[in-house]
Amino acid sequence: MSGYWIAAVVALTLLAPTPAQAGSCEDKAAWAAAIKPDIDRTFALMKAQDKPGFTAILPALQKRYAALPAAMPLAERCGGEVRVYDEHQFLTYDAAKKAGKAIDGFPAGSNFVLSNLHYAELAYAVGWIQYEMEDFAGAKASYAKGLAIAPNQHDLTKEYVATLLSLSAYADMPPFIDRFLASDKDSAGAERANLIAAKGIGLAGLGDLPAATRAANEARAIDPNNEYAQLVLNLVAQRSQAKPAQ
Repeated sequence: MSGYWIAAVVALTLLAPTPAQAGSCEDKAAWAAAIKPDIDRTFALMKAQDKPGFTAILPALQKRYAALPAAMPLAERCGGEVRVYDEHQFLTYDAAKKAGKAIDGFPAGSNFVLSNLHYAELAYAVGWIQYEMEDFAGAKASYAKGLAIAPNQHDLTKEYVATLLSLSAYADMPPFIDRFLASDKDSAGAERANLIAAKGIGLAGLGDLPAATRAANEARAIDPNNEYAQLVLNLVAQRSQAKPAQ
């Protein structure tokens, strides 16, 4: 079967109705189970760089994405367990359980279970395909919605920053990165250094060379060989040497 027909079949599958993600625990679980094969199929096309395939799938993905709520559902008791729908939130609940602490009204020792709804993966797929199609404004909006739903999702964060850079939205980069790093407890090492260096690129783009240099040095203090930090320092050097027009 040709790539075109494979893409068409996949797109039709994605358009098939599935249970709503809102409602009872069972409804959410059914929705997540129904969309998982479609997410896996889409990521396979993305990995293969099958542009006709992932381009054909995009409208169906966008239809599903538009139906998502504006925020991740709150953890809720489902039978003998408490289901948590965000992986980063689950780490907080799990840490509280191990410490023997009650959290958000759930008793200490509750059985917390992560039940991934795949909202973040859907946001990533939609934004990534839009970016590959050079619809940077569309990608920015899709990533922004995804981050409103799952604010600590690292992959969405990195792609959103890359999209801001492609849009030359330098003024948006430092405050966004600062907010993320202030709230995030998971990123470390090169991953954290890369974001700090990206902040430096934004600052260099704004012409704030001292702040850009500080960001680069902060990134190198975490990851001494960070290539993006070196890029920031190169940009600073180039701009420092440039003479103002007469």
